Amino acid sequence: MSRRGRRLGAAFAGLVALLFAGRWLSALWADRWWSQEVSPTSTAFLTDWHFLRLILDIGGVVIAAAWFIGHFLIVYRAVGSVQVRRNVANLEIREALTPGALLAVATVSGALLGLLVGGGTSRLAPQVALAWQGVSYGDLDPLLQRDLGLYVAQLPVWRAGHAFFFILELLGLGTVFGLYLLVGAVRWIEGRPAINSHARMHLGWLLVGLALVLMWGYLLEPYELVAGLDATPDQARWKAVTLVAPLLAGVALATGVLSAAWALRARHALAAAGWIVLAGASLVGHWMVPPAMSGNGEALADSAMARHLDEIAYGIGAIEETRLPDVVATPEPPRLAGPWDAATIARALSGDSVEILSVEPAVLTLRNGRHPAWLAAIGAASGRLSLLAMAADRTGTGGEPLFYHAKDSLAGPGASPFLELGADASRPGAPQFRLHGREGPGTPASSWPRRVILAWALQAGSLLGQLPPGVRIDWELSPSRRVARLAPFASWGEPVPRLIDGELVWLVDGYVSAASFPLGPRLEWRGRRVGSLRAGFVGTVAAETGLTHIYLRPGDNPLAESWAAVSEGVVEPSSAIPISILRSMPYPPEVLRAQAKVLEGPVWKLGRQGASTGSDTTATRRADVAWAPDTSGPQLAIAYERSVDRRIGAVLVADREDGGDVLHLVRLDSTRALPSRAALESRWGRFPSFGALTDSIRDDGGRLERGPVRFDVSSTGVVASQAHFASHGENTAVVWVSVATDSRMGAGRTFAEAWSNLLGATAPSVAGTAQATRLDEARRLMLRADSALRAGDWMTFGRVWESLRKAFGMPPDGEGP
Repeated sequence: MSRRGRRLGAAFAGLVALLFAGRWLSALWADRWWSQEVSPTSTAFLTDWHFLRLILDIGGVVIAAAWFIGHFLIVYRAVGSVQVRRNVANLEIREALTPGALLAVATVSGALLGLLVGGGTSRLAPQVALAWQGVSYGDLDPLLQRDLGLYVAQLPVWRAGHAFFFILELLGLGTVFGLYLLVGAVRWIEGRPAINSHARMHLGWLLVGLALVLMWGYLLEPYELVAGLDATPDQARWKAVTLVAPLLAGVALATGVLSAAWALRARHALAAAGWIVLAGASLVGHWMVPPAMSGNGEALADSAMARHLDEIAYGIGAIEETRLPDVVATPEPPRLAGPWDAATIARALSGDSVEILSVEPAVLTLRNGRHPAWLAAIGAASGRLSLLAMAADRTGTGGEPLFYHAKDSLAGPGASPFLELGADASRPGAPQFRLHGREGPGTPASSWPRRVILAWALQAGSLLGQLPPGVRIDWELSPSRRVARLAPFASWGEPVPRLIDGELVWLVDGYVSAASFPLGPRLEWRGRRVGSLRAGFVGTVAAETGLTHIYLRPGDNPLAESWAAVSEGVVEPSSAIPISILRSMPYPPEVLRAQAKVLEGPVWKLGRQGASTGSDTTATRRADVAWAPDTSGPQLAIAYERSVDRRIGAVLVADREDGGDVLHLVRLDSTRALPSRAALESRWGRFPSFGALTDSIRDDGGRLERGPVRFDVSSTGVVASQAHFASHGENTAVVWVSVATDSRMGAGRTFAEAWSNLLGATAPSVAGTAQATRLDEARRLMLRADSALRAGDWMTFGRVWESLRKAFGMPPDGEGP
């Protein structure tokens, strides 16, 4: 290569290195500036995290590049000359490459292969950091007698290292063999292969390395089987692996010795025999021995051990089972039964100029006590954030939703916001970054170098334009992205709105999972297979100020505790969680779905979750929402159908007690079991009044929608219910409620009417009749007016006064009779 060519190559390589270094440095400095404003304790950890990723990337590229360049240089030593074809005019000539050109080609090719193979190693940063810290559960697996933490922390790194070196060996062997074929060091003479001594020694030592890597993989097979990575573990499979893996490792070691002997002396037949035996032994050991040892699928762990491992892997804990009375004369309804569900509320509140950001169950604390409510976060087209508090356990006289207001302790009609925040508030779907004034949040961006760094890190070219003096930049404004930037080792869920001390705070669950966990069921979660899933952290983000905290979730969770130790203070201990936050934390929904799936298995034998009905048509239906009788918080319920008769045989209730997650299980015997969701809907649809109601709504130009069939637990048994909603334009109201127990069914325009019908006290109201007398409506409005008057809320008082005049048929103020 000419001097000019070398200069151009060096300049290009320098430019590429500068771009990569600039990108990395800009991300590092941006994270440091951002963390100093959001959470100063996280600055050191984020810096170390960036350096860990850089070291892994550089290490992977350097090792791979050195591997390929080294082998290519060994081939280069065996090359006498290489000719390439060139066309000059109409003539084809052959030109020999100079040694310098060959050396440059070997170096550049090896570097490019090293970059392709070794690049992206930083994705292993979580596994490396966790393996370095270590995890100790204090429990041993029943087969290999190793701590469970070895499978969670060390085994993934062992497998990643094995995969990396296996790829290096295969690619190195393949490319080197191809090069020797190209230069004639390996060729066919008189129908027989011939190889020179230089190439034989090179390929022989490569085969030694491949044999050792294969031996490494065979030795990992028992650990992979126990961890559930290889196949569904049972006694037959375990016997086959424990028999075959050591033998294959020995054969691989012997094959490596024969390959080394071939590299030193030309014993072709001996080396070929070793690899033929290894290939045959591997085929027999993996494809013939396991079927030959097949048994009756006997599990590797007994029932008690399997349950114990499930409790550790998925945080199931000790399930509290509830016994129901054998005979109930008069069933009792749930104390806090509500007709609304998240999907129906989202449809009712949606509009062209608003975006439904979140609809979540909660408990609202007002002057007159705690009330079950649905909190709906709504984003307006202007960017403002509104929080609506909808009553969960009651409706208006026409079935319309009722809303709580900040200055009123009674719910009333009208979807007016309980709390309003400006466009700068942290919320889901927030823009990538925002500019603030001199006194606003964020990092200063007054200097030109800092603006260049931030523009590069955020990929925001607009930051290089004209900006106001003293401007500050804040980014990662979405609650989930904000906590994910501070703790990238966790998987974060959807933010949940909560009203805490009069302020909107987003709570985000942080999940920790393990791809390998001994002898446990493996589930699909977020597009990958996991053997363990726990909620280890909870993040809090103040909507107005953006103040962010990450706490260790209460409970025994060794994996989360190890990550907390790795985070160097980013994760605060569970004892630091404020009481108001601790009482408002929801049960982690993704963990509940995983727990419910595990409980379907043969170890727990609860049956299968029923199919979705009503408005909930997602592949994995959401749990039924109820509220604890003491209004301590929302409860989540999941019903199980027995496979024998498709009836509801058990209900799992997820609750929070004393700051911890608790599971309650209600088992129903054959005499108390309820029909399945589909059977209940079919029977409820036979009520004559329901048919008349459907015709009435259709004739009125409305649309009848059904909610999901839900199950709740009362003091005397399990109660099923389903609400139907009438939609007229933007108005949605509850118009029909169906209820059922194990032996009775009822329906009506409200839950109270449906329950009365179930007890046989009344018949359902005919479609179109009023649900309350005018006097009952006036009494309710007077109570709201009195509450608003005491609070000095004249706006609410005026609105209620107009509703009171309308209830008595009087014209609005200012209009004559």
